[in-house]
Amino acid sequence: MRRALWYSLMALSGVVIGGFLGFLVTEDFWEDPLDALYLTVMTITTVGYGDIVPVTTEGRMVAVIVSIGGIAAGISTLQAVFNLVVSNELRSELGLPERRTKMKDHYIICGYGNVGREVAEKLSLNKERFVVLEKDPEKVQALVEDGMEVIRGDAEDEEVLVRAGIMNAKGLIAAMKDPPNLVTVLTARTMNPDLFIISEVEDDKNEPKLHRVGANVTVNCYRIGARIMVGRARRKENDPVCGVEVNGKKALSIEYEGNVYHFCSQECMDAFKAHPDRFLQWQKTIEEHCGLDL
Repeated sequence: MRRALWYSLMALSGVVIGGFLGFLVTEDFWEDPLDALYLTVMTITTVGYGDIVPVTTEGRMVAVIVSIGGIAAGISTLQAVFNLVVSNELRSELGLPERRTKMKDHYIICGYGNVGREVAEKLSLNKERFVVLEKDPEKVQALVEDGMEVIRGDAEDEEVLVRAGIMNAKGLIAAMKDPPNLVTVLTARTMNPDLFIISEVEDDKNEPKLHRVGANVTVNCYRIGARIMVGRARRKENDPVCGVEVNGKKALSIEYEGNVYHFCSQECMDAFKAHPDRFLQWQKTIEEHCGLDL
């Protein structure tokens, strides 16, 4: 909408400048250039006081062009302004994106960068409900226009987390930089001791800190991505229990729900047999968080 307004203003400015120069040349207003500007404005607005009028054939042609172009550009500008104002008023009326979500059993995605966007897409594909917390106004507006549930604000702020429904949420995914992730995890854990919290971590030294402040799971997308790419390049598999790289042809294997899983040891295979859904959910969580195809 802002782009449409910008283009309309550029078009209107072009008509004004073109009319000014046209009348300046065709009507010989060199001694008093303000008369050329005055005539241009009167022509565009169709007011036509009649005190200054084009007298040459060329000047009348300029007047025709300025009149048509000015009306079109003016209407376009007014429409763009109207759409922008109405859009803002509607967002304000609906409480977007300042509203308090009414969702329950949902996920809270903190940050809509590359990882946050992938998480949102994966959750959408899995028919999961979620709300995004983002403080960048441009990203917030884009999310609102895309019809995505979003709340504008800082995820480190308790009031923002309250509006995101933290007490009724299924889980929280912190997908920002390490410093804000640490504060967000600590704040969220203090507010809801039972909340399942996943946090992205960039620096390995921050991983124990995130666990200490309340993260149930930490995910280093760079490390996991590299491990998966190397494994795929070497045509190896990963043990779904401990994550160790194994040789699919020689490792212990079982089939579960149509897929074959490989293990580094009997202990890992027995653990998987006892709670297969737990370990598969772990893989699914990492996939959703990093946007990886595991």
